[in-house]
Amino acid sequence: MGASDNNIRSSVIISVYKDDTALRLILNSLLKQSFTDFEIIVSEDCQSACIKECVASFRKEIPDIMHLTQEDIGFRKNIALNRAIRAANNDHMIFIDGDCVPHPRFVEAHQQFAKPGLACTGRRLELGENISKKLRDSSADLSRLTNRFLYLLNIIPLLLDKAKNIESGIYSKFLHRNTKDKEIRILGCNFSCNKQDLEKINGFNEDYLAPGIGEDSDIDWRLVKSGVSINNVKFSAIQYHLFHPRAYSTSPENMALFEKTKQSGDYTCKHGLENMAS
Repeated sequence: MGASDNNIRSSVIISVYKDDTALRLILNSLLKQSFTDFEIIVSEDCQSACIKECVASFRKEIPDIMHLTQEDIGFRKNIALNRAIRAANNDHMIFIDGDCVPHPRFVEAHQQFAKPGLACTGRRLELGENISKKLRDSSADLSRLTNRFLYLLNIIPLLLDKAKNIESGIYSKFLHRNTKDKEIRILGCNFSCNKQDLEKINGFNEDYLAPGIGEDSDIDWRLVKSGVSINNVKFSAIQYHLFHPRAYSTSPENMALFEKTKQSGDYTCKHGLENMAS
């Protein structure tokens, strides 16, 4: 079992929407992490019976797992994220999307850099349709990806299955050491930061009511503008993104809101952890 060099505790926030099979894979992976001193919050942008049943099935192994729900009246992920931040008992937030399964050393990779003024972001392997189906059918197959030797043996099958970002699935201290100074931007499904830094910018902007930008580009811009540094943990904090048809593209409304935010120069959103609008 791994240990952190600091005394800051983490809350792992999982954003979910109706996909209980993927959530089961995520929770099983979180039970096998090298670092285990963290709480789990399932943040649901819905109130689905399948997610409720999935969380309940893990209560024996994760007694303190928190499950937050809200009415399903359109895309309101940022509202759900802010609710999870407010509910979190710890000072360090680690964010996972509900279709991204973490590597066994994922939490450890984020936890070791847990401190105010620093956000961390990793990357994810985009799995193809066939391998994603096999993972969903049997979580034991995840070892084919998390074991570095087996992963290298599976590169050809991954490519044939049209996986993307193959290099992002390799856990390697050497590769991390040699790329950690390369600048990368926050990926919303794989990042972490201190709670007080999120409070400083008033959390996620709840005016984003469509996928894209609001969960990563916007939060990245506002954190950096507030003085937070972005730490590259690629090849260390690894995720496996399960295939699903992409049902959206970045909305013009999101683009316009983000441009307006940048032009204003204000890193504090009006509708976030606190409603500051008159």
